[in-house]
Amino acid sequence: MLTRFRMFIQRSLIAGILATLPLAVTYWFLTFVFKKFSGFFQPYLVMLTNKYDIILPDYTEKIISFSVIIIVLFFIGLIAKNYLGKKILGMIQSIAENIPIVRGVYSSIRQIVDAFQTTSGSSFKKVVMIEYPRKGIYSFGFITKDSSEFLNKATGEVCVNIFIPTTPNPTSGFILIVPKADVIDPGIPIEHGIKFIISAGLVEPFAKPEEPIVSSGQTLEVK
Repeated sequence: MLTRFRMFIQRSLIAGILATLPLAVTYWFLTFVFKKFSGFFQPYLVMLTNKYDIILPDYTEKIISFSVIIIVLFFIGLIAKNYLGKKILGMIQSIAENIPIVRGVYSSIRQIVDAFQTTSGSSFKKVVMIEYPRKGIYSFGFITKDSSEFLNKATGEVCVNIFIPTTPNPTSGFILIVPKADVIDPGIPIEHGIKFIISAGLVEPFAKPEEPIVSSGQTLEVK
């Protein structure tokens, strides 16, 4: 009886931790971001309010500071998407990469950012499944592009380049050159495939209702 009661307490406690952990981590992350972003502009806002004898509560200053930073990042994003913005960012990148001490730090951060952009799906064309590392065992992967004519000629087949990410860190992985005839299209969105890999298979993906599943051996279209 005592053992059953102890198991009941233990299971209930674990269930409570697992239920609240996502909310707790989300709250911690949002709080951390809010404090960091609001603290960046708040000293300048305090100088401005003191200059014009304006009295604002501390939480109001933080909200205004956070909002200003978000607006600035939004406009930087708009500028970065057009031709002139890309040229300016390219010049800044070139300058940063030619400064001895800054170069190492900037390059490392740039690689991390590019890796996260890749795993967010911006460079992926389609989620696929292939029999890897052997027949009868299937792995998830992401098509990055059709293989070049050189690779197709070398393999003697029409192939695609597939990135196989590691779990639970999808920023690392390896590239496979796979014949299209050996690729299975499960018809699921890219973000679902990424969640499946990051969660180590705990979050099951599901197919798009408008996209039928393509069986192995059929022609695979890569847009």
